[in-house]
Amino acid sequence: MALLQALRANDVGAGRTVAEWERDLLSSAPHSNGPVVHRSRVPADWVDYNGHVHESRYLQLFGDATDALLGRIGVDAAYLVEDGSYFTVETHLSHLRELAAGDAVEVTTQILDSDEKRLHLFHVLMRAGEPEPIATAEQMLLHVGAASGRAAAAADGILERVRRIRESQAALPRPERAGRSISISG
Repeated sequence: MALLQALRANDVGAGRTVAEWERDLLSSAPHSNGPVVHRSRVPADWVDYNGHVHESRYLQLFGDATDALLGRIGVDAAYLVEDGSYFTVETHLSHLRELAAGDAVEVTTQILDSDEKRLHLFHVLMRAGEPEPIATAEQMLLHVGAASGRAAAAADGILERVRRIRESQAALPRPERAGRSISISG
């Protein structure tokens, strides 16, 4: 896997194929306005020396959920080349409980706010069949133009899909953990 990732990072050989496959996954995401959910199963190689999932893998799950949302709003392979993409500029991740190898999980994503250049997301990671969250992540994403490499407005079609999802989520309460900060003193 590490070899394929290194080849992908350098756009060489089998790595180029992996990168194309990943971009094609974005293109195959359905365009709908329903809840944005990403489902997965925790692989055994994510478990660290403590016997539970390493903290970096929680962020991996939230990143995969963000990718699922981007696919839903139309950020596909063609859009990446011609128009750009959203990049995460800030993340606040809260680890609430532990995951173990083999756990079936799902991440729900709520769009808290958006404008022409930004997406403010809140993810909740749940273990299948359990009522309490495992972790949450609040993220700010910035749209960057493909040609300029700078912050730029997303295309109208993308903005329209974001608007529709936000409207479908309008009745959802604002998550309790949204907007929290980290400090030692109260």
